[in-house]
Amino acid sequence: MNRKDILDALLDESGQETLFEKADRVRRDQVGDTAQLRGVVHFSNYCRCNDIYCGLLKDNDQCKRFRMTEDQIVETALSIAEAGLKTVVLQSGEDPHFTRSTICSIVERIMGKADVAVTLSLGQRSREDYAAFRSAGAERYLMKHETMNSDLYSRMRSGLKLVDRLRLIDTLRELGFQVGVGNIVGLPGQTPEDLCEDILFFQDFQPDMINIGPFIPHAQTPLKDDPAGDMDLMLRTFALTRIVTGNSHIAAANTVATLDPDNGQFKALTKGGANVVMPNCNPFLKSKTDKIEYEFQITTHKRYVSVDEARNVLARAGRTENHTKGHSLKLQGATL
Repeated sequence: MNRKDILDALLDESGQETLFEKADRVRRDQVGDTAQLRGVVHFSNYCRCNDIYCGLLKDNDQCKRFRMTEDQIVETALSIAEAGLKTVVLQSGEDPHFTRSTICSIVERIMGKADVAVTLSLGQRSREDYAAFRSAGAERYLMKHETMNSDLYSRMRSGLKLVDRLRLIDTLRELGFQVGVGNIVGLPGQTPEDLCEDILFFQDFQPDMINIGPFIPHAQTPLKDDPAGDMDLMLRTFALTRIVTGNSHIAAANTVATLDPDNGQFKALTKGGANVVMPNCNPFLKSKTDKIEYEFQITTHKRYVSVDEARNVLARAGRTENHTKGHSLKLQGATL
């Protein structure tokens, strides 16, 4: 699609049902009627960044911080495998406490005991770190680009540069990762033209995975009084992304469930072309003697979907659970 077609569709509220029907047809043709469940371990909410939209920002002195131990992370990941999920997503704030060697050890221990794919979502690291993670067995890396408006990006991320983020995304692909990117719909100051550029980026880059979510204000950030993103605009962004990327895996994130607890993920699956749900698996931590109290609040009152709830939403949407590792359909020879 060209820029005008995308922008017209983003702005056309009256024609969105036709757009949703097209996205669902593309989803069915390209990725089928199965959907992936990918279990997320939120293992640290310490962060060196000051992203003003994120409750984990370094300057938030009201945030109750936590870190799992290496053993706790591995234990939780193995519980995900026991629950029948074939992908483990290890996610944290940008926490330098977890060194290259520690992350490699965690990945190797998980893969040595469970037949799963490991996705990392750890933010910006060195090329050497990424190469080591890949050698340790991690096959996927999720690093949302957030917005393709470089000025907006720097405002939201306290002076950081979009060009550096995009360079690292290219590095991940060069190193052989299946690469996930994604944006935030409804950032304060964002325009429909900005969203159009995000979709054009998806079309050009053809990511293996995509994570689209709405902006939801957090009470302990500078953006606490700004309005949340619009559900219909977000769904149109989902739908256009499915149309221009074909067989990319697209996740209905937990923030989607936060924006609309009853139907958000259901709508993303049935109208937006999503085919992945990523349930929160921290409650799988079983060690009674060292339970942790954790809070991974990127947004206020974030809705965390359990594995059972994720399976229920798949059933509501008429999808069956895909029990493969769900590798990228962009890979030569990949099957549904």
